Order: sequence, then C-alpha cells, then structure tokens
Amino acid sequence: MAFEVRPFPDFSWSQSRRSMFRECPRKYYWQYYGSHNGWTDEADELARAAYRLKQVKSFHEFLGGVVHDLAADAIRGARGGERPLSAEELITAGRQLLNRAYAQSKRLKDWKRRPKSLTMFHEFYYGDGPPKSLIERIKEKLVTCLQNLLESQSYREALQAPYVEVKEVDRGPEFFTLRGHTVYAQPDLLYRAGDGVYRVVDWKTGQEDEDLHPLQLRTYALYVTSRADLKPGPIAGRLEYLFTGNAEAVELGEPAIREEEQEILDSIAMMRTYLADPDTNEARPLEAFPLREDTSHCRYCKFFELCQVEIEGAEASGPF
Repeated sequence: MAFEVRPFPDFSWSQSRRSMFRECPRKYYWQYYGSHNGWTDEADELARAAYRLKQVKSFHEFLGGVVHDLAADAIRGARGGERPLSAEELITAGRQLLNRAYAQSKRLKDWKRRPKSLTMFHEFYYGDGPPKSLIERIKEKLVTCLQNLLESQSYREALQAPYVEVKEVDRGPEFFTLRGHTVYAQPDLLYRAGDGVYRVVDWKTGQEDEDLHPLQLRTYALYVTSRADLKPGPIAGRLEYLFTGNAEAVELGEPAIREEEQEILDSIAMMRTYLADPDTNEARPLEAFPLREDTSHCRYCKFFELCQVEIEGAEASGPF
C-alpha cells in the first residue's frame, strides 16, 4: 500500500503523551501536531523545523534508550542459548553507541538532511557540545545502570522464567484499544514465573517518581489484560531504578487497573478540548496551546528555538 499523506495526524494516547501534555501544552503541540508532515517535501518551513527538533535528544534521554536496548538484547541472547553477557561487555557496547551518537551530533548539515536517521544531542544543537562534567556523569551512569541491571531481581528471574517478552523497538510500539481510542503501551519486560503471576517491569535510569511511574505500570497491566493471546492470570509490577539500585513493587490488582483506565479516559477527554475537530484530530491554532507558566526550564527544551522570541518577551514583561 502506497504511503498516504494525511492533513492531520491520528490521535493516540500514551504515558509519554500524557506527561508532555501536563508539562507544557506548547511542547505538546509541536511534538504531536506542529511537526506533522514535516518530513515531506511539501511541508512549510515551520513544520520541517518542528519535525527536525522533535528528533533532538538529551544525553540522559539517549542513555536511557541505550540501557533499555542493551537490557532487551542481553535477555534475548541469554534465553536464546548464548552466553550471558558480562557487565564489561554491556558497558563496552553502550560506550560504542554513545560515541557513535556523539560523532553524529557534530554533523549538523547531515543531520538536517536526515534527522530521523542520525542523532543530534541538545547540547550540540543549542551549543558547542556537552561540558566535560556532563560526559563524566553519563559515563558513570552507564556503568552503574548496567551493573545494577545484571544484579536486579527482574533480570535474573527473566533468564529462568518459563515465559518472557522483551520490548522490541524495531517491531514498533504495541497498543490496545480503549473505548475506541488507541493506547500505546508495552512493558520493557514481561514474564510469567512458575507461580503463574505475570510480572511487568519498567527499567528506570533516571530519578524515582512515586507519582508517575506506578501509573505507567498500571497502563502496562491494561495492555496485558487486553491481549487475547495470553492466558488470564494475576499481574504484579516492579520498577527497577537502575541508577540507584532500588526496586519498587507496584500493586496491579483489579481496582488499580480500573482506576488507571478512568484516568486515561479523563486524560483523553482533556486533550480533545484542544482540538478544533475531534473527528479528524485537527488541532486548534498554536495560540491555544500556552507556554508553561515557569519558563525558566524552556531553554532545555528541544523546541526552544520555535518559542524563543515569545519566551523572552514573556520574561521581559511586567511592572519592573
């Protein structure tokens, strides 16, 4: 089937979408609407710029993706009969991926031509590159996270569990349907141990968030219950904080799952108030998506370039 350019994007929901919507409506607009069709030759320059900036990553964000991918590869390989990888081998592979991305970020012209294929770090796009202190923090974080990964209960149990699934990025995101809406959700790790309990696991490389992170596992539990190919069974959740080495068990019983289901529906309803036409998912004008109240962090946003004039104007206004 030939690719069809559509005037408006499809609507879907995910935990990352909810988080961005809460963080900053303007950032949400650029990510999900202003960048739509920005990859096409017919797109205007604003949409092209938004699409490029959508691909910009922070070092911490990129490192999180590296750790997640290495965790999936390590579990798949070991379960497939390969020798389990050591921490040193995983760290070497992670450093290679970081070095390659670092080199790509220096090629601004190439990246602008192929923003989806190459990596661009925020520190290179908006500056001269990362300070040495940040590089040292990322190196330390990589080592710590991968060492804690191999020592985590979830990793060790996944190597022996009768049934295991790991997130496969190349296959595309998994989703389920909730009241006619597409909801993207796939655990980093899903396994069923000998006790018959499904365990959904989220690897975390950043700070612990006791409010947000349990909600993510609730959404993953909804995804598991939606799958007709899985035998019914109880579900338990675990957050593995790889930088600190801590782990948190999350209650995923029926009341918690139903509560999250309603939270998702409420979130969808709020997002739809920003649409000019909910049937086609046409967004209201840019001005309907306000900047966040505290603009002091906007300089660290990937879309800062598109909001800079307005942000500086807002910061300069006032009685003083």
